[in-house]
Amino acid sequence: MQKIDAPPPGEISEAVVLKGSLVVGLGLAVGQVTGFVRQAAIGYVSGTGSEADALMAAMAPVELWWAVMSLTVIFGFVPKFSASNPSLRYSFGGIFRAAARLSMLATVCVLVFADAVIHLFAPGLDAETHANAVNLLRVMAPAQAAIGVSFVYSALLFSHRRFGMGSFHHVFINATTLLGGLAGYGRWGPYGFAVGYTIGSYLQLAAAHWSSRKLIPLHSGRGNVPGLVDLLAGPAPIMGQALAMELITAVSRAYASTFGPGMTSAFDYGYKLFRVPVALLVVPLSHALLPELSSRQGSAEHRKTALLAAERGAMLTVVGGAVVMATFMLLRKPIVEILFQRGEFQSASTDAVATILLGYMPVVIGRGLTDFLSRSLFAMGKVQAPLAATVLALVLNFAICLALPADEPLLIGLGAIVGFSVGAAWIVWSVVRFRRHG
Repeated sequence: MQKIDAPPPGEISEAVVLKGSLVVGLGLAVGQVTGFVRQAAIGYVSGTGSEADALMAAMAPVELWWAVMSLTVIFGFVPKFSASNPSLRYSFGGIFRAAARLSMLATVCVLVFADAVIHLFAPGLDAETHANAVNLLRVMAPAQAAIGVSFVYSALLFSHRRFGMGSFHHVFINATTLLGGLAGYGRWGPYGFAVGYTIGSYLQLAAAHWSSRKLIPLHSGRGNVPGLVDLLAGPAPIMGQALAMELITAVSRAYASTFGPGMTSAFDYGYKLFRVPVALLVVPLSHALLPELSSRQGSAEHRKTALLAAERGAMLTVVGGAVVMATFMLLRKPIVEILFQRGEFQSASTDAVATILLGYMPVVIGRGLTDFLSRSLFAMGKVQAPLAATVLALVLNFAICLALPADEPLLIGLGAIVGFSVGAAWIVWSVVRFRRHG
């Protein structure tokens, strides 16, 4: 199921891409379902109270690291594993060591500067909730090391068109977070969720290593072994784009925290619903296209074929995003009630999350389009346009959120809507120009 045969050189087989998309989509769907169960469990025991605010604030920087490393490692290093030109190919050991060092550095920084990190991600928390969030973040910080290294194994598997293990990444962490939280909430409160999250990250790392064990020798003795700085120089723009993309969400979350108690967690419940269509629209197709686009940079004709495939995928993303946006906005309250309203998550929490959904769901089209085309261009070695588009979106979102009054939750998505609309227009123009002129 995981192994997808490669098409002939110079062609992009729709059947191969479809098979890969289905495998990635299945793993993603299971991960999203377990994620909803995890989120619903948090809502059941803590609703939108102070403990939920603290836990969501602590999870935010770790989830940001997840998203950044996922895009950076997979889209930055799959081409290095699958390159047809030996001079462009990198050894597994060189990439692994670089990712491990960077992940350990990030873990240490978060442990040391946890207080400042929480101030940045949720500046509106009261003193007690803030202190609780800092402690929770320190419990979860070691997960960053495991997450970063796990994606190196996923990149190796993806380069051989083995999509299964990497696609089920979230399942391990969601399951152990859920089990840890439910088993330990009565005694340790939200710390059970945090401990479960960290344990799950290391279980995922072990599973990824086991799945890759037969492929590692194929890449250990061949290819370039550059230094850390040289190795990171290539993926650095991808990391910058991924960081900017996630900081757009972080700005909106920080803005939400200024609305008062409960709004940090309300934003995260709503963002969980927002993230599902974005992930399902973007990730399966972009990951399945990655090895196909990466291997087709040798001629202008091959690049044109790849860009046409990316444009067709972008159109599907826009149409799907519009349908999902309309559905979630019209049915926002029944959806929240069905998924979350039980236990401590009462009607007031439902109203808060439904308001967040109404204000933020229009972001789905611009973000989905920007995200998909960025990944497609990364696969072809083009980094300037995605980085410029996303930084532009970040600056606009920050400026608009800074100017808006902190008393109208319906405006929560205005900055991101404007930012991603401008960013999407920029990257679409860049793709069309690249296809026409090479």
